[in-house]
Amino acid sequence: MARPREFDREQVLESAMQVFWSKGYAATSMRDLTDAMGLSKSSLYDTFGSKHDLFLESIDYYRDHVTVQVRAVADLEKPAIQVIMSVLGRAVDRILEPNGRRGCFLNNCAVEVGPWDEMAAERCRAGLSVMEETFLKLVRRAQLEGSISPTRDSLSLARY
Repeated sequence: MARPREFDREQVLESAMQVFWSKGYAATSMRDLTDAMGLSKSSLYDTFGSKHDLFLESIDYYRDHVTVQVRAVADLEKPAIQVIMSVLGRAVDRILEPNGRRGCFLNNCAVEVGPWDEMAAERCRAGLSVMEETFLKLVRRAQLEGSISPTRDSLSLARY
């Protein structure tokens, strides 16, 4: 009979995501992951499968936890331009933090592994699509509110 898990799956997945985010997929070793997650190799493999499986699940975790937070702000009862500026300002603040110079996890993953890893690329596209839809909603709302010109292409602005 297998021993029950003695760790919080979400917490160790968050730790793995942070390692991949800081180092990238190729530069992350299994030792980096086990150290950050506080798991033995056997527990990591038993729970998540391979390093690649863990990486894919880390991308899903980011999409399901980080991008949904951004999506939620689109419904705030504030002027859309203020929400856009707040989201982008927070992103810049995080990048400028001493340990924050990592950029967007989805972008990083897409650039590093997207050209050769279709499974990772698809997950990145899904997460980036959530972000694009969020900004599109905000841009269109800002156009209705008059803070962004209605003659501007809303999709291009959202993608930018």
